[in-house]
Amino acid sequence: MNESSKPHSNNAPARLSRGGGIINGRTIMAPLAALTMAGLLFVYARTSIRAAKLNAKKHREADGGQISWHKESLRRHGQLDRVDNDRSTFKEAFVGSFSRDKKKKTGVETEEKRTAYSKDEEELRRIVGKKD
Repeated sequence: MNESSKPHSNNAPARLSRGGGIINGRTIMAPLAALTMAGLLFVYARTSIRAAKLNAKKHREADGGQISWHKESLRRHGQLDRVDNDRSTFKEAFVGSFSRDKKKKTGVETEEKRTAYSKDEEELRRIVGKKD
C-alpha cells in the first residue's frame, strides 16, 4: 500500500506520527499490556520460588533436618500430623518480600550471630586475613 492508495481527508487534523506510523490506542495499549503481563509474570515467578523454598524449609525442619519422602507421604494421607499452617506459605512469601525490601531500605537487618572461635583459630584467621 503506497501513500496514494491510503484514504485520507484534506481537512483532517494532524496526527502524531513516528516514522510513518500513527500513535493511537492500539499502538500504546499493546506494549502496555505486554509490559503489565511481564511484570505480573515476574512477581508470580519470584513469589512461587520463594514459597517453594519456605515450604521445603518447613518440611525439612519437621522431618528433622532432611526431607523424608516417606513421612511426606504419610502426612499427605492423613497418617501423620500436617506441618503447621502449610497453606499460607504463598502468602508468607508474597508478604515477606515486601517486608524484606523495607528492611533493606531502612537499613534495619538482623545481625547474624558471630561464630565463636578459639584463640588459636582467631589468631590463624587474623594471620590469613579472614574477617567475618
